[in-house]
Amino acid sequence: MIRVKVKRDSHDNPVLVEIRGHALFAPQGADIVCAGVSVLAQTVVYAMEELLGLSPPVKLKKGYLSLCRPAQLDVDKKEHFNLLFETMLLGIREVARSYPKYISVEQAEKVWEEEKND
Repeated sequence: MIRVKVKRDSHDNPVLVEIRGHALFAPQGADIVCAGVSVLAQTVVYAMEELLGLSPPVKLKKGYLSLCRPAQLDVDKKEHFNLLFETMLLGIREVARSYPKYISVEQAEKVWEEEKND
């Protein structure tokens, strides 16, 4: 099963996603659930790099991807980052709704974030 864990800040903005495991819906190379989740996650990483000029902290290895919001973002980039991140999560939730035996999505407890006076 693919397990997706999402952490959010005190403003309900996404700060981290961890995706781990394999769906085991079909043999390797033919697993549309794994392929769908992989495409959603990796496309968002590419979009952040290419379209926003960001280098978000990413760890990628077989059966695992984590994506974290960069520590310092201006307001405009943070909004765009959040939009891309939420779009990825929407797609992943839809895959989970269609294939609930093969993927789970969990919201972790909120990450405490010190309030900043901007």
